[in-house]
Amino acid sequence: MNDEFSQPADDAPWSQGPLNRRELLAAAIATSAALTPRGSVMAQGTEPPASSRELWQWVRTQPVLDTQVAYLDSASVAPTWRACMAAEYRARESQSLEVTNAALEDRWITESTRLATRFAAFSGCDADEIVFTHGTGEALSSVAGGLDLAAGDEIITTSQEHPAALSPWLMLARRRGVIVKQVELPVPLTGPEQVLGLFAGAVTPRTRVLAFSQVQYGDGALLPVRDLCQFARQRNIVSVVNGAQAFGMLDLNLSDLGCDFYGASFHKWLGGCQGSGLLYVRREMLDRLWPVQPRGIDASPPVFVPAQAPAQNGVPAALHKFGNVVPHLWPALRGGEAALDLQAQINRTRIEARVRELAIYARLRLQQLKKIELLTPGRPGLWAGILSLRVPGRSAAELADALVKNHRVYVRRLEWPKSDAGALRVSMHIFNSHDDVERLLNGLQSLVGK
Repeated sequence: MNDEFSQPADDAPWSQGPLNRRELLAAAIATSAALTPRGSVMAQGTEPPASSRELWQWVRTQPVLDTQVAYLDSASVAPTWRACMAAEYRARESQSLEVTNAALEDRWITESTRLATRFAAFSGCDADEIVFTHGTGEALSSVAGGLDLAAGDEIITTSQEHPAALSPWLMLARRRGVIVKQVELPVPLTGPEQVLGLFAGAVTPRTRVLAFSQVQYGDGALLPVRDLCQFARQRNIVSVVNGAQAFGMLDLNLSDLGCDFYGASFHKWLGGCQGSGLLYVRREMLDRLWPVQPRGIDASPPVFVPAQAPAQNGVPAALHKFGNVVPHLWPALRGGEAALDLQAQINRTRIEARVRELAIYARLRLQQLKKIELLTPGRPGLWAGILSLRVPGRSAAELADALVKNHRVYVRRLEWPKSDAGALRVSMHIFNSHDDVERLLNGLQSLVGK
């Protein structure tokens, strides 16, 4: 599924309230059609089982995770795949053993180019457009700090952004006097046209940046990224996309999305190693962004330094300009590469379909609890693996604590606008099962009733 959202036919009877069984069945049929692998490239190692039943049982053994807990919070941080941990350890061991290798400089150049090429192929872009970072927050901060913005310039974002995505712009407002405008998106959304209309209504001649998430952290809504980016480019507005909740979950292609910048982490849906991620810089934007952490020196006239920063020359363009951290981040990136291998083994389309299928099942079951209010959009195509909910009159923090203490079900408690009680967020990954959903349902039922 390369589209970030799929609109049903104009006469499709999608309800705006709770989804009925007919609607969920239609969505499930569309999802199951994608479960057939499309020529996946196999990585080295044991081939996963072919049948869906055996495959997902095999997948449950792959993350390093307490199997006694129904972990439903990959949107915060996913457990690391065992293969990633092993690859990271082997790389760290090799890195330590080879500190005396005089040829290491050339190796870092080669390895940096290889890794950039590999992650670019996975992301649907070019190696010259990839910069490795310590995570999504660092990637988005690099964009905010590197753009030439002046007092009075407007950044339009949403009310659903993670603090790591919002804080760089707010800091810029204090330092340079830019204006940060938050679009209040309805909860739940009923269609992509709502999002486009609200962003269009907020744009003025001073608007310079649209900053938003592909999949929202709070309600799990899947925004119309391609349309928003096209809208921005037509008006010479920079588009900055937070991909933390999409990278590794959705079968995406960054070139097709049309965004100018895209930040992602490897420790969430990709299941890679902590402290690693990337920034995508569309080739045409390379000259518009200043490096905030340069590691090489491009100076005129040249200046003398007593040493050369490793692997800053002879590497793809974005790494050269914005600072190549591969020599320092190499073990974690090798772990992330193992996660790419796992995605290829299982097949990315199959992964997205499984995540959606679990979310559909969870939604069907949760709708049976009359006291629960679902905050995630009901229209198929506007949500993926994240469901958010609240129970009027009940503290989300207390419910989350009770679920983990009494039922060994782990979900995330969220702040929620105009509500002291907050909300609960449930995120399901391919290592989860229908039994995990049933444990969640039984736990909530015992806490709030039917």
